[in-house]
Amino acid sequence: MTTGVLGVWARQDPRQVVNTLKKTVNFNDAGIATGLPFDNYLPQNAFIENVLVEIVVVFNAGTTNVLTVGTNASTYNNIVAAGDINEAALGVTQVTRGIGRSLTAAGDVLPYAMYTQTGTAGTTGQAIIVLFYEGGWTT
Repeated sequence: MTTGVLGVWARQDPRQVVNTLKKTVNFNDAGIATGLPFDNYLPQNAFIENVLVEIVVVFNAGTTNVLTVGTNASTYNNIVAAGDINEAALGVTQVTRGIGRSLTAAGDVLPYAMYTQTGTAGTTGQAIIVLFYEGGWTT
């Protein structure tokens, strides 16, 4: 058995309840500029009901701070795109971009969070991302 390899493990409660995926990211996490995976997959046919992003510590790069979340490789912005949140302001933002089941229609998908910056390098920044979804059921 191979160890240390990320496998497909969709998080799915067998009851009809809302499930969540949560990811906390920091401005200086290793690999954040190219995308960090969530710990679990969204199951096929999951219906994303809500997306919340809390800026716990403001991101303070000199020119731009861009936090995105998604399942589309390299840009990871089909759940939270550039401009959907204000990375320089504390608080919680609800994002509706990824709501629905279109992202999971073809199979299990692994969301990623990515932070990019320009100008003077940032020295602070932390966000908590929570995806709320129902199911992954065949009907």
